[in-house]
Amino acid sequence: MEVKTIVDECLELWRDPYPQMARLREEGERLVGVLCSYTPEEVLHAAGLTPVRLMGAMRSLTHADAHLQVYCCSLARTDLDMALAGELDFLEGAVFVQTCDTMMRLSDIWRRNTAFQYHGDLVLPIRMGEEVSLPFLVEEVRRFRRGVEEFTGQEIWDDALVESIHVYNRNRRLADRLYRARASNPTALDGLSAMSCLVAGFWMRREKHNELLHEILEGIEDSGEATGGEKVPLLVSGSVCTMPDLYELLLELGADVIDDDLCCGHRYFDAYVDESAPPDEALAKRMWERVNCPAKHQCIEDRFERLVRQVRDSGAKGVVFYLQSFCEPHLFDIPYLRQRLQDELEVPSLVLESELQSFSRGQLRTRLQAFIETISGV
Repeated sequence: MEVKTIVDECLELWRDPYPQMARLREEGERLVGVLCSYTPEEVLHAAGLTPVRLMGAMRSLTHADAHLQVYCCSLARTDLDMALAGELDFLEGAVFVQTCDTMMRLSDIWRRNTAFQYHGDLVLPIRMGEEVSLPFLVEEVRRFRRGVEEFTGQEIWDDALVESIHVYNRNRRLADRLYRARASNPTALDGLSAMSCLVAGFWMRREKHNELLHEILEGIEDSGEATGGEKVPLLVSGSVCTMPDLYELLLELGADVIDDDLCCGHRYFDAYVDESAPPDEALAKRMWERVNCPAKHQCIEDRFERLVRQVRDSGAKGVVFYLQSFCEPHLFDIPYLRQRLQDELEVPSLVLESELQSFSRGQLRTRLQAFIETISGV
């Protein structure tokens, strides 16, 4: 299959993944929704379940406002609204990771007001990355594994879990190759194409996504085709990019995303699971070692150093902070990060908030255009 065809299909999937999830259910897959990149998907995969990412939708709300305040993020509100409206009935259940206040409350509301067969919770320590928290996290992964076994009625053998870890590690290596290919030759693979091919894996079996990534990488290397001329290189940092509009608009305006710090992007495949260690401990160790979500305690200096390293390595000329409205953990960090970027690197930044119920592509375009013109000196 040609690279363009693969990219187009992945892009369509990113725009509206829910029909694809329904088709997977019809084909016999047992789907479990996940709402956070901290979810140890390998456990679900080893149990014969297929994890699929819930990333909200552009829609008017008819049910969720009775349960969640309007100042909760639109990801939580639209996911809940679809569940209450019966539009996620192809799922067998969902997994909730206790990160921010909204997600913790969403878990309770979901459990009490929906009729899914399975409900999983994963409690993370606040102080991730510190020695005292690792034993707790190992036990939490074991508890999560026991809950999945209880739901399926079958034991998850270590051999099966190790095999799933191998499949997911291969996926991470291929995703890393995809990002490196974009960084080394952005005229052959733009940011929109790379991100589309990455997030498409959220809505398919991981083995199939590995085949897709391998095929597109071979296609890029074999063809050497270019997609366009020089564009202003940018880095996007934030939570979840729920739709491709940001990436599309940047390309239209003469810019491109050369790297990202998103939990649906670079942070999702960051770090590998040790395949030689006991699987529960290895899964916990990866979560414990990987770059922290702002919802978890971490010295903000560590986040800044990582962001600086990404900006320098990628050659980005600006940073776009893109997040969901009312996402307080990210919002708390941004003033410090912006000031340090300007003071130490003289790299300008822009903060954009997205609200799925009132998304305005026109307003987004205007702000991006002004930012790019400032960088370009127009």
